[in-house]
This record gives sequence, C-alpha cells and structure tokens, in this order.
Amino acid sequence: MNDDGTSPAPSPVDLTDPVFISYRQSDGTDITAELAWMLRAAGIPVWRDRDDLPPGDTEARLEQAIADGLSGAILVVTPDVEKSEIVRFVEAPRLIDLHKAHPAFALGIANAIERVPGKLDYDAPDLVLAQRPKTLGGVDQHPSDRAGLRLLVQKMLWHRIAWQRDAIAAAGETFHLSVQTRNAPQVYDRTGHQLDIRIRPSLHEKLPSPDGLRDLKDTLGLLPDAITRAGASRVRVHGGAHLSVAFALGAAMPSSRVGEIQVIDQRQQTWASSHEAKVGISPLLLVNAEGTNPAPATTGRPSVAVYLDLLPQRSDDAFARYREENQHVVTAWEHLVYASDDLLDHTAAGEIAAEAAARIRTLSNNIGNAEVHLLLRCPFPIAVLLGRLLNTLRFVTYEWDDSVVPSGDDYRARYVPSMRVRPSAAGGAIEEVLLADGSDAP
Repeated sequence: MNDDGTSPAPSPVDLTDPVFISYRQSDGTDITAELAWMLRAAGIPVWRDRDDLPPGDTEARLEQAIADGLSGAILVVTPDVEKSEIVRFVEAPRLIDLHKAHPAFALGIANAIERVPGKLDYDAPDLVLAQRPKTLGGVDQHPSDRAGLRLLVQKMLWHRIAWQRDAIAAAGETFHLSVQTRNAPQVYDRTGHQLDIRIRPSLHEKLPSPDGLRDLKDTLGLLPDAITRAGASRVRVHGGAHLSVAFALGAAMPSSRVGEIQVIDQRQQTWASSHEAKVGISPLLLVNAEGTNPAPATTGRPSVAVYLDLLPQRSDDAFARYREENQHVVTAWEHLVYASDDLLDHTAAGEIAAEAAARIRTLSNNIGNAEVHLLLRCPFPIAVLLGRLLNTLRFVTYEWDDSVVPSGDDYRARYVPSMRVRPSAAGGAIEEVLLADGSDAP
C-alpha cells in the first residue's frame, strides 16, 4: 500500500510468482535452507537452485527462472559471496536491475556480515557484490539469524500482498490461499493464489515434520494481518493438510477477524463457515460416550479431551488407547459423532463446525476453562472451520499414527501430541510444537 493509503499502480510483475534466492553454497547453504522453508511456510513460493532449477549453466538457469516468472528476490550476503563470480556478476546485477525497473519486484537482503560482533555491516552487501557504494542502501536488509529472517519474510509478505489489493478487490474481495503439508514443496507446486502455504516434507508416513511445524509456528501469525492488508472480506482455502495444521490454520483466521471462510475440497465442493459457535434446533452431533475423573493427578489448569469423530466407519482403538494412557490427567472427556450414518453433507459444514465448537466450549467452561486435548477424525474442511470458532480457548492438537511400535505388544494406532494452539495468542495461533525431533524419521 502507498503512504496515502492507495494501492500501487499495476505492474508487469506477477505477484503470485516465486521469489528467487541468490547465495553462495560454501557458507550460505544453511541460511538459505532456513529462509526458503520460512518463506514457503508463510505462503511465498521459492526458486532455489537445489530444489527447483534444472541442470545446466547457472546463468541460463537464472534466465529460465526469470522467464518462468519471479515476483522478487533475496540476496543472501555471506563472506564467501566475494569469491562467487556467478553471484557477483550474473545473479545480483540482474536481480538488482529488475528491482530498479519494476517497483513491484521485491528485493531483500539476508546479511550475515557483521561490522563488530552483534552489529550488522550495512555497507557489506555493496562491497562483496561489487556494487557502487550506497547502491543497496534502500534495500531491506536484515540479519541472517532466525529473528532477522522472520522479519525479512514478513517484509516480503507485506510487499507481496500490497501489490495484490486491486486483484483481490476485483475478485469480490476474495483472498485465495492453498495449503499442503504432504507434498514435497518446490516451485512448480504453486497455484497462482495469493499464498501457497507449504512446510518441510516429513520422512514419517503419517506425522508432519517437527521442523516444518516450527516454520509454521514462526510465520502463521502473519496470516491474519496479510488478509487484513489485502482488504479481503472472504478467504477461500484450497488443498489439504494434516488435521492439526488445518485446525491451527482456522485458528489463525478467527471469525472475529475474517468475515467468511470457504474451504474448497478435492471435488471442488464448498464447505462454508458459520460465524458463531452454537447448537441448532436439530442437533447434528451426538455424544457417543463420555466420562469424568473428579480427582486427576495434575496441578494447574485442568484438561479435558474431545474426540471429534465424523467419519462413517468407526475407528475407536486409538482414542481408547489415549484414554487409557491419559485417564489420570484428564478431568472429563467426550466422544462426539455425526448424528447420521451417511457421509457429511458439505452444505451443512458451517452448522456442524458451529455445533462442535459450542460443545467443546461448553465442556471446557464447565471444567474451569480447561485446556482441550483435541483429537480429530474428520474431513480437512471441518478442521479448518472448527478452528476459527474457538477463540479464547487453549488446545493441544494430536495426529493419528498407526506406525508399528518398536517395543511392546500394543499394536493399536495412537494419537500423538502435535502442537499447542491458542487462537487468541498475540504471537500467532501456534504456541508450541510438541512433536519431538526425530518423530518423523522412518
């Protein structure tokens, strides 16, 4: 957005295209990998040589990336860049020229060179990239640590969204985003939507990547502001994801901030949201089973568990195992099921999510604003729509896993803690990643 509040003028740069990362492999690979995954988790597709560029001459590969379409670039400035003719005399000049020619073409710098310990050397990019002094003085540059990279991602995101306001307005103030947690992210996975949220692929057949969830934790808090800055009154969500991620995505877009959410499933059916948690005149859900433990062996905030089981074929073993392993810490639990034996009616999705949210809120409130341990067995759209209706509550979300346990004789599937989610948290809906490092190992 311009300083006067107006949208920027149209540009030949397509702001749904990816961002190119230029770096020196010898000392910039780790920084670039972390930056690329954070950009993808924020919804920005990335061109990176190791992931996306085909074999061939480096200069030709950059030209191919430009021909395919770029919305911006980030120069990763490390000491060894001074030794790279490709970065200094091919990539950097070409990308700087694109930025100068097209204001919509975003350019950022991740600077790993310090003047003295703890003090960034803002003159270093011009020096190591063989540019005239002050050439890059007006370009956004940030430290290459995690906090600096997150701020750089934020700035790239705000730029990307500002230049899409007119397109969003022309589309009926509709903001499109896609999400995938199971694909191997690479540049050809992009959709042309405003954002394409992707996380690191997991080596586990069922569980998401803990590092990928941490990337999402650090960037998901940017999403509601991005939607607000876009001037959107409606969000359409496409794709699919692990259910804990789907729930967190919905929690990041609460009904108090986002007017309407529609989730488009793989059959192009629309699952639309409700605006409040409530039980209708004819309930759509039943309490299949419930229980209490009046004297749990815990201190502090109490916990309750909800198993939202909306698929037609019963599968209770994993929840039974959860209850057996956690009965000493949970004060109360409910197993909610769909009242019909048929498949869920997508046209009733808003009412189903609203009723589930109302029942979850009631259980939590009845047990002293308890933390809710949420175990989902439902379609992806319901998880998204449910998340947006549970502002102010605290959750532990779980993922279903039927991997063979290496020891013991209990071969039932289990629910594994994934994330701690709090929709109203100032820093973003995901408060903590609970999946242990190595849990995605084969």
